[in-house]
Amino acid sequence: MIAGFRIWMSVILMCIGSAMLSWRQTIFFSSLQSDLSPTADEWAPMESQDQEQPGQREDQSDQSDDEYGEREGGRTAYFRQPKDGTIKSISLLGERNSGTRWIYGHLGLCFNHTIPVIRSLSRYKHWFQYDDASRIPPHTLSVAMFRDPMTWTWAMRAVPHHASVHVDLPWKEFVAKEWTMERLHKDEAWRDHQLKHNNDTGRICQENFHYNEIVSCLTRPYPEGYWGPHRKHRFSQHQPFYEMRLNDPTGRPYGNILEMRADKIHNFMESATYSNVEGFWHYQYESLLKHGTRELVEKIERATGVKRHPRKCKVYEPQNRRKRVMDPEFVDYMSDHVDWRAETLIGYEKPNHSATESAK
Repeated sequence: MIAGFRIWMSVILMCIGSAMLSWRQTIFFSSLQSDLSPTADEWAPMESQDQEQPGQREDQSDQSDDEYGEREGGRTAYFRQPKDGTIKSISLLGERNSGTRWIYGHLGLCFNHTIPVIRSLSRYKHWFQYDDASRIPPHTLSVAMFRDPMTWTWAMRAVPHHASVHVDLPWKEFVAKEWTMERLHKDEAWRDHQLKHNNDTGRICQENFHYNEIVSCLTRPYPEGYWGPHRKHRFSQHQPFYEMRLNDPTGRPYGNILEMRADKIHNFMESATYSNVEGFWHYQYESLLKHGTRELVEKIERATGVKRHPRKCKVYEPQNRRKRVMDPEFVDYMSDHVDWRAETLIGYEKPNHSATESAK
């Protein structure tokens, strides 16, 4: 009987001990979670990039011609043509300020009633992509949008979405400044948490990036209360998104925005070879304005085997746009510093004259 009583007391003490341990773990993780994530979606997928404020629209509403180095037709020879009638999904890619909002809305009205038009491939449309069959829909047509490097960089300086420390800079500083920012404490705490509890430094960051591939790892890395009426964020400053050098395990940043653009061109072109991608096209934003979208819509009809929506799909006719005014010194600087080998892949060529001399 005494032995039975001792066994019963042992069980009771074990239960009490387990409950105390569980309580302490709950307190610890709650404290850590509150430090890392004031909101439930802290490291959830990024909020829609297409929310805008007045004056921040991408450049379908930008009445400029943007014709530096354009090749006729708005595209280069390298297209991966799908077989007619095989495409079941359309993925749109393109950097910020490249006209993707316009084309996404346009193609959505034309084809979303039968074929999904989505703003991502393996990641959201603006970012470096990677080959992952689980994230890319079968029978995908990838369409990449590009904009002339000079007018794109000029637009990025004016509207630097997610480039938190590049806001309101003079153009000389903007184009030369290292493409990164200081990593904040919450990023480091999240990484340490993953190492301690998951022993995993894999794709732990927003948009499935590795820790060394992006600053910031978390969607909202700033301390609670940093932004508010006393300090209002602009151009998504509260969600910094600086991509580090592609395929560099050391996590080195790009020296400037032009280096990042060159790698982004190569990366988007490489997406033609990804799993489930059966077609790849790329277009120049300014050339779609100049020549219209009829050819693009007709090519999609052939690739998908479905017709555009009879009422909602309004093909854009060729548009005459005024030429953007830019500082001639900026144009000449860009001419000397753009990676023209990368630009040639998408149909842009180095100007053969000095803008400064022409302005005299």
